[in-house]
Amino acid sequence: MINILEHELVPKHEVLSKDEKEEVLKRYSTTEDKLPKILSTDPVVKKIGAKPGDLIKITRKSEVAGEVVYYRLVVGKEKIEEIVEPEEAGAEKEEEEVPTELEEVESETEEETEEAVI
Repeated sequence: MINILEHELVPKHEVLSKDEKEEVLKRYSTTEDKLPKILSTDPVVKKIGAKPGDLIKITRKSEVAGEVVYYRLVVGKEKIEEIVEPEEAGAEKEEEEVPTELEEVESETEEETEEAVI
């Protein structure tokens, strides 16, 4: 069986202790609801045993900075549904119909044909 934590493209994930979590919130003058989220169903979250409410520290390798640290708050699916408005979650935005270049050319050709007929 493959261990996803050992894959070269998966960055290091660590579950922080309650004290470390409070320190991060204090250091960045933020609250849990403003942190980026990660679902409890994420394969890496499951593998490291993180639960909703846990804060995960993700350390990624960077060619420019060496290492970059990101934080994600583990949430269950129901929490994500609360955050995203129902109409935003399921409804696709109606797009304005913009004529393509081909449609414009076809339209001009039709007008020219009508003028030639008249």
